Amino acid sequence: MLVRPIDALLPRSARTFGGKARNLAALVRAGFPVPAAFAVSGDAAAQTFARVLPRELRPAQIFADPHVSPGVLARARELVLAADLAPDLIVELKRAFDALRGAGAVGAAVRSSSSSEDSAAVTAAGLHTSVLNVRDQAALLDAVRGCYASVFSPPVVTYVQSLGVDAIATMGVVVQAMVPADVAGVLFTVNPLTGDSEEMVIDAAYGLGTSVTDGRVMPDTYRIEKRSGWVRDRVIGDKRMRVVAADRGGLREEPVGGALAQKQALDEHMLAQLVGLGRRIEEHFGDARDIEFAIAADSIYVLQARSVTALPERPQRARGRRNKRRLVSDASAVVWSNLNVGEALPGVATPLTWSILSQFSEIGFRNAFAALGCSVPKDARLVGNFRGRIYLNLTELTGIAAQVPGLKPSLVLPLGGGGEVERLEREMARPASAGFLLRLPATAARFTHTNLRFGRRMAGFESAFEAERLRIGRIDLRILPSSALDETLSDVHRLLDESGVMLLTAYGGLLAALLPLRVVLALLEGDDASRIQQALLSVINDVESAGPGRELLRIAAAFERDAAAREALLGGAPGTVADLPDGEARRAVQAFLLQYGHRAVREAEIGEPRWRENPRLLFDSLRMHVEHGTAASEARMQRRVAAVKLTAENALASLPLPVRPPLRALLSVVRNYVRLRERLRSHIVHVLGLFRLVALDASRRLAVREPDVGPDAAFFLTLGELHGVLRGEIRSVAALVRMRRAQYARDRSLPDPPDTFVGYPPPLAPEPEAGTYLQGLGASSGAVEGAVRVLRSTDDVASLLPGEILVVACADVGWSPVFPVAGGLITDIGGPLSHACVVAREYGLPAVVNVRSATRALKTGDRVRMDGDAGIVQRLSP
Repeated sequence: MLVRPIDALLPRSARTFGGKARNLAALVRAGFPVPAAFAVSGDAAAQTFARVLPRELRPAQIFADPHVSPGVLARARELVLAADLAPDLIVELKRAFDALRGAGAVGAAVRSSSSSEDSAAVTAAGLHTSVLNVRDQAALLDAVRGCYASVFSPPVVTYVQSLGVDAIATMGVVVQAMVPADVAGVLFTVNPLTGDSEEMVIDAAYGLGTSVTDGRVMPDTYRIEKRSGWVRDRVIGDKRMRVVAADRGGLREEPVGGALAQKQALDEHMLAQLVGLGRRIEEHFGDARDIEFAIAADSIYVLQARSVTALPERPQRARGRRNKRRLVSDASAVVWSNLNVGEALPGVATPLTWSILSQFSEIGFRNAFAALGCSVPKDARLVGNFRGRIYLNLTELTGIAAQVPGLKPSLVLPLGGGGEVERLEREMARPASAGFLLRLPATAARFTHTNLRFGRRMAGFESAFEAERLRIGRIDLRILPSSALDETLSDVHRLLDESGVMLLTAYGGLLAALLPLRVVLALLEGDDASRIQQALLSVINDVESAGPGRELLRIAAAFERDAAAREALLGGAPGTVADLPDGEARRAVQAFLLQYGHRAVREAEIGEPRWRENPRLLFDSLRMHVEHGTAASEARMQRRVAAVKLTAENALASLPLPVRPPLRALLSVVRNYVRLRERLRSHIVHVLGLFRLVALDASRRLAVREPDVGPDAAFFLTLGELHGVLRGEIRSVAALVRMRRAQYARDRSLPDPPDTFVGYPPPLAPEPEAGTYLQGLGASSGAVEGAVRVLRSTDDVASLLPGEILVVACADVGWSPVFPVAGGLITDIGGPLSHACVVAREYGLPAVVNVRSATRALKTGDRVRMDGDAGIVQRLSP
């Protein structure tokens, strides 16, 4: 028989019916709620192809030709769509379809079920044809022909060729009763973006699930802790439309009322039912599953459940130890914050960046705590991802730091801009410090030994680092075979690990030296300690991150001397250095890019172009300096630096005489570690640029192999997946990249979650309070009054006028070229130890960070007074 009911199929012997049919048969036999359906054997498709297609147009021949033309594929599709199906097949289809309708189905969903889809290793989801709400026999036959013809679409041919010629031995068809869904969507029993096997992800919207899978609506999204069912995050989508079955077949769209559109599509009871169903399906199949579901009249139906393939790798955690230590807190009470880490990686991270930097951050925090003598539980979750943004687990971090006697959250968190200090101090039970005290002699000895040798280690590291960086940078990646490109990717990763060890040593040393400095100042000066510490850490000199801004001022002076270059800069918009006339200014820009071209705004994001690729910000900054007078910018910065130096000298002179010498010595150690940290940060950015070069070339190769993946596909893979592609272990990524790119676009369209929240972020960020005063953290000394300029991106920096107070969501080193023009800096997030604040202090630029909603509360043109010592912004007039 060519047509059989789904419940009559034996999954292990139903290969000719295709992957989708086998999966549905397994679900039915396990007792899961699957709508009635029947399957058509792939033998029927093979017979049709043999009867209506000449030999050169049959699948085996077409898939064997790596250069098959679109015209050939179009001809094959035309012949199949016009073909008369075999009479015996038509009889069987009619009998099965009548039985389906006789059982109560009004319409049917007709879906392809090839042998290359929905397997444990690969998935062809979305490539073949599906026809929904088929109401009569003529439409059924057309839909079956459409499924057969989809074999000859360019994406399917590319996909099959990447798997092997024999990958599509059969093309079966599944005909399933349509569910008149009130709500439908997709449930992943593992987070497909992060690979977190402890987390489920559900997308749901009103009506049929095609609106979710096709991306026609913004669905509600839930991230759920699999074990407990606790909802870690929920985003309520704007569901203004739903897809429903049309009365005469096919689909139609209808509007959803405003109040209903903003309401949660799934209530808590139904959410719990879905989570339980997902657990049972995963347990039955023994692997992660992508489940399409529909809900009608409070009943859940499983439409399909395919394996989730090409999952990202996750850092290994200890197993079986979860009950051997005290859980830090119930998940709903965990405090998450991105006030500091968000400055390093603001906004939504691409999957490649997240996979590299999340692991790097986890290892980094563990090493930094180890340098302090703290014990870190192996199963501690220190870093989290919410709506594509990176967050730190403050509950876990402060709980670990509390092993140090006297080290309270109120002492540590202000260094990084963390919030909810009172809550953390109130709820965190202090662990026993006996272990810390026992380790203290060894910790102190190790710290002293590391410091004494660190300078020598640093010199040796930098020499080796520069040689390896230059070697990798000189490789012509385009001519490498994939195996060699994979090895180059491994070399870059090793360079990141080596650089990271040095950076984290510097971080640990900085923290270990800074904490006693802060304790001493707190004992001597009380509430004034933060202001004095800030003054003492200003204008350190020779800080790597401050170099670009200072160098651009010197280059601007060269443009003022070079008339032709000045005219080119002011008269147009140079896109590249080649657009400048040859001369002093052009040579100066070329030298700048050789030294600093690896930097960028959001430079920790591997997908972000570097200055050498897109120098627009540099030209805009140079134009500002030249238009408003380089001498004026230089003089403004010198005045500010002199004032800050004087403040620092006065602060030190105000301390008791006996403590000044040891404090100067400790201050020298802190300043040296700040210099080392900034230099090593530059090295890390160099390495991220090398990752970018490899990813760009890998993207080029993927676009040749799978043209529909787009020009930047590698950035939507994790590091482990990219290795798998280059080694030939993963042969198709088109479906995965489409899903990741859609999620990335959606995350970017969402408003930023609150910078600090408890449990999970609310569906919508609260509106800022319209008060006279905005409170933040003082990050760079000085009080200034002026007009506000709110900038959303560096594309708008040309609008900044000298002396205006720059207000941005966050500022990293990539913003530093415009600091000499600004009169002050206000940011939504960040901490006093952030890289941008180090640069602001070097320029003597007053700065207040961690103002939370400054970019929403303030408008361009508002006049404010900001105090970089007290961390207060006062709105004077609109």
